[in-house]
Amino acid sequence: MIEERLVVALGAATYSVERPWALDGARYRGGRITDVAVDSQDGAHVLVRYDRYSDPTGLPVIVVVAPDGTVRRELVLPEVSDGHGIAIGPRDEILLTDRDRHEIRIMDPQGDTVLRLGQRNGPGKPFSHPTGAAIHPNGDIFVSDGYGNSLVHRFSPRGELLVTWGEPGAGPGQFTTPHDLAFGIKGEVIVCDRENNRIQAFDIDGKYLWEAGDLYHPMGIVVDPQGRILVSDQIPRLSMFSPEGKLIGRCRPVLNAGHGLARDGAGRILLAEIRDNWLTRLVPTNA
Repeated sequence: MIEERLVVALGAATYSVERPWALDGARYRGGRITDVAVDSQDGAHVLVRYDRYSDPTGLPVIVVVAPDGTVRRELVLPEVSDGHGIAIGPRDEILLTDRDRHEIRIMDPQGDTVLRLGQRNGPGKPFSHPTGAAIHPNGDIFVSDGYGNSLVHRFSPRGELLVTWGEPGAGPGQFTTPHDLAFGIKGEVIVCDRENNRIQAFDIDGKYLWEAGDLYHPMGIVVDPQGRILVSDQIPRLSMFSPEGKLIGRCRPVLNAGHGLARDGAGRILLAEIRDNWLTRLVPTNA
């Protein structure tokens, strides 16, 4: 076994690759590590997806891992059927996208549900197999609705639907599988338009601003405090763009595509590799 770690670069920054890091997916007996998000204490909330028709019950859907790799706690959440995306809000709220139940569950840091968006088992009300959700700095909640629909929705903090935009296609403001979203340094809504091989940026009302291509099926997206945009795709690659969408750097830190992507307060980058069923962590070496 080769013990020497890989080193990769994103622009001028270099990273040591820890792969796999912290969790062994085999412990979940059929579950797949599908996404990851980080709270204010740098706890990595790892989302594990199950097939509820065949996998054992009583297994954790969310596993919270400390920066040293130890497990802080686990949430079983038996009502969650098809966890696709997870995000952490500004007050450490947990946003969990239950794709095939057509709902977004928003929980407090202890895992108690405080708000639901969409109608459970109600496709088209308004979601049809949504992919992800995140809380904007202004408090509104944005949802990428990407498997049955080609839409992005904006909700008030109380769950009132405010704006919906998008339609199938490849033009500006159109989508083919909007798979994830994040917010730019000026509050832009930046969407992974997966099958169109690009990211698109909009204002909060859905006005098209810009796009960046030269991606292959972008999967996960996160924006760092300087406004730089990180995107994982199915090459597999990790790309870094400027706040305006100009390519800064690229690397290949994973064996397969990083389905989920997160960044902690120390600048470490986490990728959820669903195919290999593990986490990969990039640790800055020249910060």
